Amino acid sequence: MLQSPKMISYHVPDLEKAKQWYAQVLGCGPAFDSPMACVFPIGDCALALLPIEKGEGTSGGVAFWKVNDIDDVYRRLKEAGAQPVTEITLLMLRSRIARLRDPFGNIIGIISDSEKRTSVEDRPSESALTVAFCRALATFDSRDEIRGPDTLAELFVAEESRASLKDPAARAWLIEKFGGTYEYFIARTLYGDRVLLEALNDRLPQVVLVGAGYDSRAYRFRDSLRGTRVFELDALPTQRRKKQLLDGAGLQPPSQLTLVPINFETQAPAEVLMRAGFDPRKKTLFLWEGVSYYLSADAVEATFTFIRENSAPGSTVCFDYMVQAPDMQNRYGVKVVLDSWRKAYTAEHVRFGVDEGAIETFLSQRGFRLIENLTTPEIEKRFLTLKDGSLAGHVVALFNLARALLDG
Repeated sequence: MLQSPKMISYHVPDLEKAKQWYAQVLGCGPAFDSPMACVFPIGDCALALLPIEKGEGTSGGVAFWKVNDIDDVYRRLKEAGAQPVTEITLLMLRSRIARLRDPFGNIIGIISDSEKRTSVEDRPSESALTVAFCRALATFDSRDEIRGPDTLAELFVAEESRASLKDPAARAWLIEKFGGTYEYFIARTLYGDRVLLEALNDRLPQVVLVGAGYDSRAYRFRDSLRGTRVFELDALPTQRRKKQLLDGAGLQPPSQLTLVPINFETQAPAEVLMRAGFDPRKKTLFLWEGVSYYLSADAVEATFTFIRENSAPGSTVCFDYMVQAPDMQNRYGVKVVLDSWRKAYTAEHVRFGVDEGAIETFLSQRGFRLIENLTTPEIEKRFLTLKDGSLAGHVVALFNLARALLDG
C-alpha cells in the first residue's frame, strides 16, 4: 500500500531564510521555487519547505509516502482507523496529495504522481476545483474593476491551497503561472453572472446549470430568485462534496434550488430533470460553463438535442466552447494550458471543440440562433479593461463565450 517516501515537508517561519540555509547545506538550489513552497530534490525523494501561516504554530515536518492509487489508499487508511486531516487534492497541478492522522497522533502523508484513468463519476472534478480556486483567488485581487464577486468560492478550495490565497506574493506568482486561465475564469464568471441576473430580472421561470461544479450563484443571488426554479446538473461525487462543504459552513440552500445528479455520458438530461420537477413547457436559461470541451461529440450533440426538444421557444443557452484552428497551439497560453491540463486532469480529457468562425452555423444546424459570440479580444475588452484603459491581463486564446436562442 505505502511504497517509498516521496517527499518530506518542513514548515518554516521564514521561507527565504530556510531556502538559503538548505541550499547551503545541500549544495544545490531548489528545483521548484515559489512563495508557496521551495522543493529540493534529494535522491529519489524531495524536501519541500512550506511557510507557516500566522497563528499556525511551530515548525514541523510530514513524510509523504508514494502510492500508486491514492483514492484506494486514502479509503483503506480511513477503514483502518486513520482520521482525515485533509482531503485528496491537486498539488500545483502535478501530484495528488492528502494527509491523515494515525490512531497514535502521527501525520501520514500520501502522494501519487500518476493515476489510473478514472472519470468524474469516480471522484470530484479536479478541473472544477481549479476553477473554484481561481474564483477564490479573484476575490483577493487588488484591482477593483476585476475583483471577483464569488465570495463563497473559498469554501470549496482544498485546505492545502488556502494559505496561498492570503499571501500577496503567492497570489501574484499563481496569476502568472495560470497563463491566461485566471483572467478567463474572471471574465467567464462575470459574463455568466450578468446573463443569469438578466434572466432573474425578467422573471424567467427556470434556470438549469449544466455541469454546475462549484457554482455558487443560487446562493449568491438568493434574494433575486423569487419564483425562478434553479436545477443544478452534475456528476454525483462533485455534487456531494459541494453540498457537504456548504452544509458544513451552515449555508442552507434556497428553496428554489434542486440538485440533480447525472452521468452526462450514459444518462439522458431530460429523464433526470423531469424526475426532479423540470417543466419543458416553460422558458428556460441553460447556463453551461466549462463542460462541453470535456465531453464526446455525441454527448455535446445530446445536450443540444435535449435543450431543443425539452424547452419552450425563446429559451436560451449560454456556454463556453473550445475553439479549433490550425495555429491554435501557437496562440497565447494555449500550449501551456493544454499540456498542464493533460497532466493534471487524469479523469477529464479535452475532447470537443468548434472550428473557429463556425459557431453560428454549428448552432443553426441544431435549431438555435446565435445572439452573441465573444472572441478573446472581445472578452478582454469587456471584462478586463481597467479605469485607465489598460488591460488587467490577457485571456488564454482557446475559448469563446456564446449565447444562443432557441428558435420557435
